[in-house]
Amino acid sequence: MSLSYQKAPSTATLACLQSALSSLRISHHAAPAITHITRRNASHQAQGRANGAKDGAGKRLGAKKTGGEYVVPGNILFKQRGTHWFPGDNCFMGRDHTIHAGSPGYVRYYRDPVRHPKRKFIGIVFEKDQSLPQPTHAVRRRQLGMLAYQMPTPPSTEPLPDALTSTVTGSPTKIRDATAVSVRHSSKNPGGLQLSLRPGYQYRQSNYEIGRSGEKKEEAANAQGKTIRAFAKFKPGDRFAAWRKSALRIARNNERKAMGRGGKGGGKKKVA
Repeated sequence: MSLSYQKAPSTATLACLQSALSSLRISHHAAPAITHITRRNASHQAQGRANGAKDGAGKRLGAKKTGGEYVVPGNILFKQRGTHWFPGDNCFMGRDHTIHAGSPGYVRYYRDPVRHPKRKFIGIVFEKDQSLPQPTHAVRRRQLGMLAYQMPTPPSTEPLPDALTSTVTGSPTKIRDATAVSVRHSSKNPGGLQLSLRPGYQYRQSNYEIGRSGEKKEEAANAQGKTIRAFAKFKPGDRFAAWRKSALRIARNNERKAMGRGGKGGGKKKVA
């Protein structure tokens, strides 16, 4: 049996290994070894509007009143996003395209080719047997239940003859438009003034005549040598005379008050 022996490495091999080890030591001191490499996985926000529920609650859109159902003003007829339906007779649309009832009545869903060939309308009628759209020249019923008929022309009124003017209880009375207007003498109607029908269905004097009544009374009093003025010598526009009269009036009032409270010094004197 032959035996094999391992040969010892040569000197050249040992020198090469020693140079390789020295180079490894130099590189190890120059840059630290990377022991752990980190990775960043994809993140997902837990809460917030960016990652909220994708299937939200329904908005409850659609018809809220059926055709023929009775509604009152303000009721919601149809909720929508956009204008799938348009407001028709006696209806109006809100800013969110919701159609509301504008008057009490019955709901109608219809199309109106004359108004628009492709649009769908929702309207309100006042009677249950009415239908929409109405004919173009048909008589339309208003919100108060009245029909829009042409008013008949009133008969021409001719002036009444003077024979209708009579005297009742010694005072003249005139019949005007089948209404007796008394012009008798009284404190409110001195001199038997002629009253006329004014705006507001009142028989009275005009505003101009009422404003001049004071001047007319003063002229009548001056003709008799009298006056109705509180200050006979007062001249309109004389402010100095008005100031003097005001000062005298204040002085008289102060004197009267001083006499009433027993003089300037104090209260009334007690009698022993």
